Amino acid sequence: MNTDVKKPLEKMDFHSKIENNQEQKKNLNGEATFYLTFCLTVAVIGSAFQVGWNIGIFNTPFYVIKDFFNQTYKEREGIPMSEARFDFLWSITNGLLPLGAAFGGIISGFVADRFGRKNGLLMTNILVIICFVLNIISKFTSQYETLIVARFICGLFCGLFTGILPLYLTEVAPQNLRGLAGSLNQLILVFGIFVTNVFGIREIFGTEQKWTFLVGVMIIIALSHLGMIFAVESPKYLYIKKHDKNKAFQALFRLRNHDTNLVDNEIRELEKERIEMLSREQVRWHDVFFKPSLRHPLIIAVCIHIAQQFSGINAVVFYSTRIFSKIGLEGQWPLYATILLGLVQVIMTLTCTVIIEKAGRKSLLLIGMVGLCIASFGIGLSRLFSKNYEWLDYATVLFAVIYTVFFAIGPGAIPWVITAEMFKSDARAKAGSVAVFVNWFSAFIVTVSFQFIEAAIGDYSFILFGCLLIFFSLFMLLFVPETKHKTVDEIINGFVLRFRDK
Repeated sequence: MNTDVKKPLEKMDFHSKIENNQEQKKNLNGEATFYLTFCLTVAVIGSAFQVGWNIGIFNTPFYVIKDFFNQTYKEREGIPMSEARFDFLWSITNGLLPLGAAFGGIISGFVADRFGRKNGLLMTNILVIICFVLNIISKFTSQYETLIVARFICGLFCGLFTGILPLYLTEVAPQNLRGLAGSLNQLILVFGIFVTNVFGIREIFGTEQKWTFLVGVMIIIALSHLGMIFAVESPKYLYIKKHDKNKAFQALFRLRNHDTNLVDNEIRELEKERIEMLSREQVRWHDVFFKPSLRHPLIIAVCIHIAQQFSGINAVVFYSTRIFSKIGLEGQWPLYATILLGLVQVIMTLTCTVIIEKAGRKSLLLIGMVGLCIASFGIGLSRLFSKNYEWLDYATVLFAVIYTVFFAIGPGAIPWVITAEMFKSDARAKAGSVAVFVNWFSAFIVTVSFQFIEAAIGDYSFILFGCLLIFFSLFMLLFVPETKHKTVDEIINGFVLRFRDK
């Protein structure tokens, strides 16, 4: 009897909670005000664009850098450098960036919590200056070892930027623009890679005399980052980590263009989060790994970042110039075609940024993974049978373009967005730094090992990536939650309920 009465009452309570939550969400929706746009712009240009620029800085002027290594070695030893030695040194040079970024990523949480999101981003530019000086010294003293060390320093600031920036972007934006703001990280990063590849061609800065100008641009980007002085600190960081309600209110008041109702609603949400945080033990590092409500989302975040790097996108970039050469492009044209492929990635990442709030995070991630899976098998099979059917070379190009499109539409941007959304303020920086470490360390493994995988199994490497993508797609379907337009409480409670049920 009592249970029969309780059931309809529970249903009524459940439905009323849903209605209240929906009303609450509407009250937290804001607009892209001029000042918010300014804060987001200076943050991504100084951080994400800097990362993208430095990832692509040695791509197009590859042969100029190779000549620099050879000439330096010949001046010292009196004989040319062997191909095997150069390949070994070049592998180290490329591998040190993601390795350094992994270490930068793991300390990004500490920097973000200790110094703040804004100050953390600004302080990272110290490493940019050190990297710039080392690059210049290597050129004028003919020391390629200095260039290799600079690449590791470059990795450190790339890891710090990619760890701290998503926190800042998602914490200054209103709830309905959180996904759009978070996806700007990947958009500006791939745009930076594209621009540096264009500037690195022989006709612009890709010559022995001019390639140091490519390095010099990083200082200009760092100077533009000084605009962060006029940006506000994250209101969430001020309120929850620093317990400064007045500064948090002032920051929100400027970001929301003096919309007092919206600011009051956001302050109430922050107060709820702060009270809840004070009512429980402070989140420590080991809690992120062992506390069920934190461990579950951390596993999901880590797996998403692993999937991004092991999707095979680096292999497509590696193969792209060779792919375009096989269809008859000669001279510099395969390189230009590869640059155009980068433009496709920029356009599709922009598309992701525009539609993310309507389409949802999980939907785009899943569509991207399934598309990558199909394209990966397409590249592998077309390359395997192209010796018998020449027209399959054109199919390989088509699948490479499709591959780039589907990577950009979901797996490229979404991991950074969804990781920042799945944790509350007291755990976000710690969990984010673990995810960034895993992302960059996975990139290091792929960068260093791919040439050996290619040598061992050749074109079957894309079949291997396709098989991995089947597993990744199933994981996204079964375990990744949709975080679109949900408060942090709703997302966290979803994990708590799921764990409790199990």
